Amino acid sequence: MLINDWLPNPIGSDTEGEWVELFNDGEGISLAGWRLENDAGKKVFLGGRSLESGEYLTLHRSKTKLPLRNQDGGLFLYNDAGQLIHQVSFKGSAPEGKSFSRSGDRFFFAEPTQEA
Repeated sequence: MLINDWLPNPIGSDTEGEWVELFNDGEGISLAGWRLENDAGKKVFLGGRSLESGEYLTLHRSKTKLPLRNQDGGLFLYNDAGQLIHQVSFKGSAPEGKSFSRSGDRFFFAEPTQEA
């Protein structure tokens, strides 16, 4: 399970436009007890959702209430045992309208691939 893509500085309202996309790179999994946390320690629990292998899950700030930083941002994904599974961060300012996107093991700002 990976943090795949996130939009910390959307064009327009951050509250309405921010999102995080997760990707299940392993076997099917229940996300009960899993959580996503921002670098300020705010958390969102992923609840009883399940993801099949190769499936994506988009979490919109308008529903999760999880704010993302536009400057020096970071996200952390924890499993149901509280173990850190994946973390991603960037230094500097997030360009408006660009998502922080994964390609292999690298992240960079690019045009969003997720349908916001």
